[in-house]
Amino acid sequence: MTSIWTKVAALLVVIVLVLAMTAHQVRFTETAVVTRFDRVTRVIEPERAGLIFTLPWPIERVSTYDARLRTLQTEFAQLSTEDQKTITVSAFATWRIESAEQFLRTIGREEAAADKIGDLLKNEVSNVLRRHPLANLVNTDPSRMRFDQIEREIHQAVGAPAKDIYGISVVSVGIERLGLPESNTREVFERMKAERQKVSDAYVAEGDAQARKIRSDAEQKATRILSRAEAYAKRLRAEGDARAAQYYAEFDKNPVLSNFLKEIEALRDILRAGKTTIVIDAAQIKPFQPLAPPPETDTAETEIRKSPS
Repeated sequence: MTSIWTKVAALLVVIVLVLAMTAHQVRFTETAVVTRFDRVTRVIEPERAGLIFTLPWPIERVSTYDARLRTLQTEFAQLSTEDQKTITVSAFATWRIESAEQFLRTIGREEAAADKIGDLLKNEVSNVLRRHPLANLVNTDPSRMRFDQIEREIHQAVGAPAKDIYGISVVSVGIERLGLPESNTREVFERMKAERQKVSDAYVAEGDAQARKIRSDAEQKATRILSRAEAYAKRLRAEGDARAAQYYAEFDKNPVLSNFLKEIEALRDILRAGKTTIVIDAAQIKPFQPLAPPPETDTAETEIRKSPS
């Protein structure tokens, strides 16, 4: 009985050892590469993660790599720009293993990958910044800033060899921090002040030009309005003079009518208040003569004048 249990226990131990040597768990955050005598036979991507079985070591070997996005940052390094200005720069990169098979053949260890990408990043940051003046990095004029372009150039310079040689995808690259020595800082501030003054002077000049244009337009409009008003006034005066000339001509032809109209005008001016009472002999005052009754005629004298004898 004891020998049976011993055999069963031995069998279980063998099974466990075989499973331990042939079964491997691949996490969903990992990529696994299966090699047989150093030749790649399978690549297990994260979407096919789970339990896999292989031949026991040393026939087949499983290498697993983290497939997640990782970040590295370089230390501050003193670099020179195109115009020989000294700056200190720290850069960063985010990367992941894209081709696990190529990564296994070229680097093999994840710890070494960060060093490879870091060295590549430092070299390309230095190369790219040597092609740009300091004004492309620090400037008050947005049109002269080339920060995005510089980061794109670094990304392309780092990303191409990282992918082609090591099977690593560099997702993004950027300048983390930028420092200036004290001498350069003073120079940058003075240049920024001069640029701001230039912009301010341009705005003032533009404002003066617009003010002059507005004043000129207003003067032109005022001149046109005055010209139209004077022309209108002259036309009215001419029309009035023409009508007056007509009236004067009529008055010259009929002086009796002229005198009568003048008397009516004078009477209207006197009675304009409406509440004035004047007791006068209308026949004696010229303006009121039109209101006087016709003179009485002696009947006898009239009859005598009518009789011929």
